[in-house]
Amino acid sequence: MSAFSRFARACAIAARTLLALSAAAIAFLAVATAPSGATAASADTGTNAAKYYGTWNYDQPDSATLNNVTVLACPDGGGRCDPQLPLPLKIPQVGWVVFSPGPHGTVNGLTDGGCTWNFRVEPASLELSSTTQQCVNKAVGHLSNITKWSVQVKGGRETESITAVSHQPNGVDLIATMNSGSRTKVVGGQNTAKFVRPFLGDYRYDPADFHTLTNIVSTDQGTIYPEQGTVRISAEDKHGKINAHTPDGCDWTLAVRGNTAELDPATQTCHTAHGDSSLHYWALVTDDGQHMNGFLAGSTTAPGQPPASTFLYVGALTRSAAVPHK
Repeated sequence: MSAFSRFARACAIAARTLLALSAAAIAFLAVATAPSGATAASADTGTNAAKYYGTWNYDQPDSATLNNVTVLACPDGGGRCDPQLPLPLKIPQVGWVVFSPGPHGTVNGLTDGGCTWNFRVEPASLELSSTTQQCVNKAVGHLSNITKWSVQVKGGRETESITAVSHQPNGVDLIATMNSGSRTKVVGGQNTAKFVRPFLGDYRYDPADFHTLTNIVSTDQGTIYPEQGTVRISAEDKHGKINAHTPDGCDWTLAVRGNTAELDPATQTCHTAHGDSSLHYWALVTDDGQHMNGFLAGSTTAPGQPPASTFLYVGALTRSAAVPHK
């Protein structure tokens, strides 16, 4: 196996493992099991659980402080246990969670892809009601297991910490840890234009980095390639919809809710002279209107080639000097 092939395989493995740690942010069609007989405070609106209810978006990840950045590493914190991967690997988190009343006084957390995780209500936090809950992520069909997810809320701000286990095909168990996580509550009736404005304009992909997997697209066919070029974003309507024109000439519609934009409708297809491209997940987040983080999953078909599933797990873009497109 050539060095390139080995690295391509490593990236494909990395792509599969990322969903184990990002289930809280971008998890999908789920089978999540809550333990029977779980007990906690009442989930009525007048109780301690009520402050958690609603939609919460991750704030923009910060690679310097590691806020909203999960670190995938060996159990000892290093990278020697699995030389196939560029460990420790930092993965920015994007997306949302909706907390709502669960059975027997618990709270359910539905992530933006469809995974539902069950929490017990403690005096000062939400804690996973069991360490055995699992979710099949519909983006890649990946089974994830979160062993710890602790959530605290104060007003419209949420903080959290997550630990997950990623079972590798070679038998190695990697640990995914996010010690510092924060979200902001999405409140109905917010000024849509205020949140759309930071997305508008031209955003260029940062230089691809094969060591950090930043802007590296991997496929289930064992290939990798850099994501590059400019995404031009313009307002589509007055209801929070935006249009993203990507370097391949395709146009995609996303809905902005708070600091996060996601595909709307959830599955979209673009027909080009070289084949078809489809997306079934694309999330972008920006707080400062200068930088974006994103996660993307889709597929491509081309004449004479097998269909390929594509994944960009560590997406990073920076605004160009272009004037925003109204």
